[in-house]
Amino acid sequence: MWKKLLFFSILAILSGATSYRDISRFIKKKRKSLNKAFGINWEKTPSKSQLRDVLCHIEIKDIESVFRKYTQALSELKGEVSKNRIGLDGKALRGSFDKAKGKKMLQLLGAFCAETELIVGHTDIAEKTNEIPTAQQLIKELELPAGTLYTADALHCQKKTFEAVKEVKGELVVQIKGNQKILLQEVTEACESLDPISTHIGTEKSRNRVESRVVKVFDIQPRLKEDHCWKNYIGSVVLLIRYTQILDKKTSKWNVRSEAAYYLSSHIHCAEYVGKAIREHWHTENRNHYVRDVSLDEDASRIRTRPGVFARLRSFAINILRTNHIQNIKAALFENALDFDGLIAMEGLDC
Repeated sequence: MWKKLLFFSILAILSGATSYRDISRFIKKKRKSLNKAFGINWEKTPSKSQLRDVLCHIEIKDIESVFRKYTQALSELKGEVSKNRIGLDGKALRGSFDKAKGKKMLQLLGAFCAETELIVGHTDIAEKTNEIPTAQQLIKELELPAGTLYTADALHCQKKTFEAVKEVKGELVVQIKGNQKILLQEVTEACESLDPISTHIGTEKSRNRVESRVVKVFDIQPRLKEDHCWKNYIGSVVLLIRYTQILDKKTSKWNVRSEAAYYLSSHIHCAEYVGKAIREHWHTENRNHYVRDVSLDEDASRIRTRPGVFARLRSFAINILRTNHIQNIKAALFENALDFDGLIAMEGLDC
């Protein structure tokens, strides 16, 4: 029964449900249609409490395993990609805290594929640890193809993270910031005295904004001493310079600002490719986290009993919507609520 409830819960979220009460109402309203469509004979709708009890007793590792297998099936449905680019980023479920029980909000670390725009996996960040070792473990658990390129923010500029990626025969691009002050200084000085081995310039224009991105790739290996602690991890260094022009409507003048950022790459790539990977890393924020909070009301959710279960139900729904090439998530949820036949005809539901 729990598998049917899991499936119907995903259908409910695809129709705009944001709580167990909403899911129960969806099943109640659509019970006859669900019976007919899926060849069942439910005479009674599970209450909110019954639904919550069943779903909350599912082991996180079990629902996560099902999610990853299902996502793999969706990836094959969308077509194989030659080389995955995976962005790793953490997200807090802000409404999941429980002061009465002394429970902090749950934090999830997710892996998002830039090409397919699918969430490929996630793991809970335990209260007594942090995102760094959790990411290293997730990289190993995902079992993605060799050559997968992982991107992460400066927090993950750690030797053990490079080792975890190397262990699965993957690649890593990670920003260097103040948490690695000495390394950042060494990299900056080396790049200032070297010519790039690859350069790419890209420009994007919008109504009142022009952004130019200059990407340079440097091979600093010859500059590192044989006993340098990072020598076995640095394949190349990437310098990204952003020049942004913003039109001031009051003065009709363009305000110009620039910023530079350095990245470590475990391999040497052409500037265009690695620049694209760095830019796509933020898709996990724009195409995943933003959707979860704005369209699916994740931050507003006050589910406190095993909130990771419902978070994964949202991920199922997002992946189905992306498989159907839907861009306006909010509008699609409303349309699904109005059109049951269209909902169950969505691509990917039979995977």
